Amino acid sequence: MVPPNSLRNTQLRSSYQAIGCLLVKLRLGLSNSVLSLLFSLPDVKAVSRVLDSARTSLMEHFVPRYLGFQHISRQDVIDKHTRPLAARLFTKPGDNNAILILDGTYVYVQKSANNIVQRKTFSLHKGRPLIKPMMLVSTDGYIISAIGPYLANARNNDASITKHIMLNNREGIIDWLEPNDVLIVDRGFRDSLPLLNNLGYKTYMPTFLKQADKQLSTTDANQTRLVTKIRWVVESTNGRIKTWRFFDRVVPNSLLPIVGDLF
Repeated sequence: MVPPNSLRNTQLRSSYQAIGCLLVKLRLGLSNSVLSLLFSLPDVKAVSRVLDSARTSLMEHFVPRYLGFQHISRQDVIDKHTRPLAARLFTKPGDNNAILILDGTYVYVQKSANNIVQRKTFSLHKGRPLIKPMMLVSTDGYIISAIGPYLANARNNDASITKHIMLNNREGIIDWLEPNDVLIVDRGFRDSLPLLNNLGYKTYMPTFLKQADKQLSTTDANQTRLVTKIRWVVESTNGRIKTWRFFDRVVPNSLLPIVGDLF
């Protein structure tokens, strides 16, 4: 997948060892000092160079083939990555609509000494600094794209992130989607629904309890159950990502510029 001229063998390591070092870093969350011992590298600076070389090469040659809206066609998502149950619940027989599930996940980051960065990464919801990638997956849990990461301040909730993605046509998402395609979201996307509907997409979200009511109506409760029945796969996908220990721990501030590549 990675051409030899992109990641060359050196006296310190082979191209396979470089990629292996990066994968071990992400999977186990080990420090660079431990990696230097495991891969017989002279010091942590050499580890940093190896990790950077592997990351750059994978971002150039591997990631575009397996992540992002450019790597898979809309029809392939419909044919190969749409559960029959989801198609039956949210599309009509004979329709050729894609069904995507959106959800914002998070990666904890180190508290910054810079006050501006500290304010922009602090999440009032979680009570600690973090950054937020936006996950877009199919109904079988296949990751189509992970856009971001975004900052965690009040201006970057799930709804505003979705608006930014759509209005800026990130990764050509507007060109990829077609009218009447289905987007399944949670309640945090409420403020983005008018935009999504105006763009011609069908949106499904768990309903809110009205202020005067003590419980949902039968129709609203059933609609919420249908959404939950399909939307759980994105939560499962987020959980799979957190099994890579690097993303389950606090990411150092020194890695903030490249954490989007690593994710």
